[in-house]
Amino acid sequence: MRSISTRRRARLLRHSALAATMLILPVTAHAQTDPGGDQLESTEIEAPAAGSEDVIVVTGTSIRGVPPTGSDLITVTREDVKQIGAASTPELLATVPQLNSFNTAPRVSNGGVGSFAPGLRGLPTAATLPLMNGHRLISGSVQQTNPDYPLIPELAVERVEIVADGASAIYGSEAVAGVINFITRKRVSGLETNFRYGFADDYDALNAGAIFGQDWGTGSVVLAYQYPQNSNITGADRDYRSLDFRSEGGIDTRSTVCPDANVNLFAGTIYAAPSLEPGVNTCDARGPVDLLPESRAHSGLISVRQDLSDRITVWGDVLYSDRKDTVQAALPGQTFVLITAANPYFRAPPGTGSVFGYFDFRPDRLVGDDHFDQTYRVRTGNATVGVDIDLPGDFQASVYGTYNWSRNDTLQPGIDTTALTAAAAGTTPSTALDPFGYETDPAVVAAILDNPTNFTNRQRTRIGAVKVDGPLAQLPGGDLKIAVGAEYRRETYMQRGQSGGVGFPEDLARNVQSVYGELFIPIIGYGNAGAFGQSLTLSLSGRYDHYSDFGSTTNPKIGLTWEPLDGVAFRGSYGHSFRAPGLRDLGSTVGSYYSAAALVDAFGARDPARGAAQVNTILLYGGNADIEPETARTWSAGVDLRPLFAPGLTASVTYYDIKYDDVIGAPSGLGSLLFSDPTFATRVIRDPGAAQVSDAITNTVPFYFTFDAVPQIGNILDLRQGNFGVRKTSGIDFDLRYRREVGFGTLFGGVAGNYILDYSNRLSPTSPESNSLEAGIPRATLRTTLGIAAGPVTFVNFVNHRSGVTASYATPTGSALYEAKGYTTVDLRLSLTLPQESFLEGTELGLQINDLFDVTPPYFPGTDGLGGAYNPIGRYAAVSLRTAF
Repeated sequence: MRSISTRRRARLLRHSALAATMLILPVTAHAQTDPGGDQLESTEIEAPAAGSEDVIVVTGTSIRGVPPTGSDLITVTREDVKQIGAASTPELLATVPQLNSFNTAPRVSNGGVGSFAPGLRGLPTAATLPLMNGHRLISGSVQQTNPDYPLIPELAVERVEIVADGASAIYGSEAVAGVINFITRKRVSGLETNFRYGFADDYDALNAGAIFGQDWGTGSVVLAYQYPQNSNITGADRDYRSLDFRSEGGIDTRSTVCPDANVNLFAGTIYAAPSLEPGVNTCDARGPVDLLPESRAHSGLISVRQDLSDRITVWGDVLYSDRKDTVQAALPGQTFVLITAANPYFRAPPGTGSVFGYFDFRPDRLVGDDHFDQTYRVRTGNATVGVDIDLPGDFQASVYGTYNWSRNDTLQPGIDTTALTAAAAGTTPSTALDPFGYETDPAVVAAILDNPTNFTNRQRTRIGAVKVDGPLAQLPGGDLKIAVGAEYRRETYMQRGQSGGVGFPEDLARNVQSVYGELFIPIIGYGNAGAFGQSLTLSLSGRYDHYSDFGSTTNPKIGLTWEPLDGVAFRGSYGHSFRAPGLRDLGSTVGSYYSAAALVDAFGARDPARGAAQVNTILLYGGNADIEPETARTWSAGVDLRPLFAPGLTASVTYYDIKYDDVIGAPSGLGSLLFSDPTFATRVIRDPGAAQVSDAITNTVPFYFTFDAVPQIGNILDLRQGNFGVRKTSGIDFDLRYRREVGFGTLFGGVAGNYILDYSNRLSPTSPESNSLEAGIPRATLRTTLGIAAGPVTFVNFVNHRSGVTASYATPTGSALYEAKGYTTVDLRLSLTLPQESFLEGTELGLQINDLFDVTPPYFPGTDGLGGAYNPIGRYAAVSLRTAF
């Protein structure tokens, strides 16, 4: 194990002591009867035996039958899923205002980590851990190994539980901002199907699924399948986009690298093709690019339960998905392409008599289209099987194993710049590049286009785990309960393929051993409720994880819930969490890039100490074996209300505070900060000797130069991954719901949301602090619900709102801040259940309209002229049909 700093070692020892104390507490269980009285729902949840019903799964705790003490639990129920009309888990998550994907089309078009990962409260997606039935998932990314979000068939979702609180003491890595647990249906009788078709401007989507289940008392099986597909939406499909912001004091961001070339003779004038008169061609470079890619997916779930006896139950869950995205991506613009009069297609601007020119152009006429079609096919599987064994004294042992696998096949067409440069220097029609039209020889075109990036990435996760939980002793307030467990995990990552003719084979692996414990202490409960309250519960938890590639980490958490009187509960929590560096953070291929002195600006490598006389520079990018885990301190406090005078009314408010240290990132793009911040002093090597240059390029992959022709190097910039960033954020979550039975049916409604009070960011511990609320993160998000259920008819209205989006934009003299207006959309959902007596018994018809008023996203003088995240689909109408047999 690699050595750990003295400060961190002391911290680990303190945390280890707490975890060890919890794990070695003496077992003093007593078989006692309940002294009587009503069990408080807020204190304990009755957990049935393994042989009778399914064990209740509660996110945020390892102990059966208790809620997550001290933490807020956000729940989306099965009924919510039906009312929302979401056709997939990504759509469902987009309705939760605490998530970053709120009111968006949550798609990342690169098959990367978190293709549907929303993240919580503006924090990075990698800081939120996705689970299915409490178990870790696999990543399908080409870059990262953090667990990705599952594509579960919509009919198979029982509920989604979100613990918006640090939870590494329970679940380990990634649970910094919280966890999102997708809980699937375990018992289904018969067959259910659904079908939905929807459309919007320049867009349509189809979704079909089915679930079949059989329950025979001592066991059950559930089979589910879903097929979604959708067309794409490009930038050109949305006319509210803008690129010229000069009227707002900004700049014109339209591209000058267009299908019609611009020619520069370096004489102070630009000439625009095809006439080559003085002027500049401009175009919308993002018009052909997808805002939402074309996609199709298959997903299937198998869930099996069987009692072998009244004390032993075996179970298994398998989720498989196959997703393919076809993405319209921008063509790479070609700049400073030198063409001389020796090229038969060369034309000099009229009146110049020039015998050369530097051409800037987009290769539409070589490609035959205005974009490249990139394809990403991601296949993932998550399988967990286990056995639950009832032990004496109401204890239970759970032993399980998990095997998760993924494969990502990526194809990205590209331009071979070497072949293009050679064609630009061609002297005959069969060898020369035509920068004006379509006359380039097909063989030359084929050579220029023969430069794909083609990768296959495979990831595997194998887990073996055991957990024992149950009551230690009977206290006046209820059962003192404990859970202890151990886990072994092996992660592997394999990459094969090439980019630009250069291969990047990677074979990475690590082992993780973990032990954890949790103690639930009912200080006040049914046996001693009185002047000090109806209930007071304390939770202590801790987890120790040892990673074979970077070392160990220990994370504790304490939670407290106090109910001073019926219907009022105060809660609070404090804990430490972490995110382990991904395998590729530690071990991805290091590339060495050569930047000539004249091109350092293009690489972001300008050294202020060099003044105007810049130097040849080597830049290193990639993994770094010296990275340590990201760490976080989290605490929260809140109150839950269920007033007795207003049955059906519930309310909760939570204040949270998170300090996120050692954030992993690369020091690239920092400008002068890279050269001036003491944190990065070791990352800048000026005037390196021959040995230092040799060390820098040993075991790296060269780009833009060859090792046998290394020029005199003035700077080496080590831009590999490292622990640099510091983030601090605090805010308020709120949720108000009301439900009332009336003469004609049921009225229900509510409002839920998040308000960020502060969000600061430092690129390093010694760098200036910046305000992330001035970097495009919305300060406020909320969603209201108002509905009525009257017999077979249910009508629901949702209002989604985001505001407080402020960000900087470029001006002719620097930058300025701009606050975008709020973004509010309205969704409607109407459903009709057909009469039970008809031959269509069990059938539900649905109609929904999202973004009823087809709201134009708020304006911003940059980035397509739009302020913050939005949903490019716009007004969307869909009809659906659900049946049950």
